[in-house]
Amino acid sequence: MKAHPLRVVVDGSNLATEGRTIPSLVQLDDAVRAFLGEYDHADVIVVVDASFEHRVAPGERARFKEAEIAGEIVTPPAGAVGRGDAFILKIAQRIDAVVLSNDSFQEFHEQYPWLFDTGRLFGGKPVKGVGWVFTERLPVRGVKSVRATRAVKKLEVALPEGVVPTIGDTLTPVKAPRATKRAVVKATAVVKSPAASKTVRKAAAAELKEPKELKEPRELKEPKEPREPREPRELKEPKEALVAPPPRRAKKVATAKKVPAKKAAAPSVPSVPSVDATSEVPTVALRRGRQPVNPETGFGAFVKQFKVGAAVTGEVVAFTSHGAVIKVLLKNGDPIECYAPTTSLGDPAPARARDVLKRGDHQKFRLVNVDSERRIAELALP
Repeated sequence: MKAHPLRVVVDGSNLATEGRTIPSLVQLDDAVRAFLGEYDHADVIVVVDASFEHRVAPGERARFKEAEIAGEIVTPPAGAVGRGDAFILKIAQRIDAVVLSNDSFQEFHEQYPWLFDTGRLFGGKPVKGVGWVFTERLPVRGVKSVRATRAVKKLEVALPEGVVPTIGDTLTPVKAPRATKRAVVKATAVVKSPAASKTVRKAAAAELKEPKELKEPRELKEPKEPREPREPRELKEPKEALVAPPPRRAKKVATAKKVPAKKAAAPSVPSVPSVDATSEVPTVALRRGRQPVNPETGFGAFVKQFKVGAAVTGEVVAFTSHGAVIKVLLKNGDPIECYAPTTSLGDPAPARARDVLKRGDHQKFRLVNVDSERRIAELALP
């Protein structure tokens, strides 16, 4: 006499990921073969998530597609509510099958209470040197299970004549009348009072248990007829405008006699002071002021000797907060002060001129611009 076949629905995604982060089709195949070796009379249906094909290793995807076409592996339809877990439990309930999974299906405990029946849930683990070991198990209750149970219990209401509500029915909640807080406190005090008689205590206790009858609502009075709107009052004509008072005479303010200022002598351009490498020369003469820096005769000779774009050799004599002062000697030996801003000393420009130049060095520069008004030339590193 043949044994009755054991129907088993395998949670393929769960067993393929047991002890791993990425599911393995080889591990799933080993688990199913090991289970059939232990329960040779079992009829197995393997179910995996719809995303299983995209999560396995690229080398296993072709083998998975072949198994799916051959009917060895089943996937739920796209967009299925509850995904693979709900699909597994629905199949198991329809054919009265055993579920092979290490999952507890917590969110489905109230919907499928047979999960807690003996022999309806099996689990399996691969043991090193032994192989797959399968055993009966019971689901573990957790937070999801409690929430699912509470959500269903909230729908457990008693209707007249024992009618059971279904999803979609509209229920009108009726609150039971409750005694006022002051009455409850008063009745509680009477019950606990040792001076009250036994009869009074019983009456107070009964008053706490039995709610008082609600008074009938008062009849609403009919609304009064709306009053007719009053006619707006006529606006009075504005009074004649007040005549503005004549303006007050302005008081004479005593002013000091103007004293002719003496003509100030034209400021002379100070020569570049002798400073060390860490000091900075004030930038008034080089940037803010408009006074000529070099003598007219010497600067005219400089312009004739050097054209824009020509190479110029000069000595670094001082630094400013945003550049360096360069001394260039003419053919007759006269010195001419030039200026090299930090923006022309490199690309990208250095933070300080002293980062690329050193005081006292003779450096080759390129003439970039000539300011005839201030009698100064702008230099740049080639």
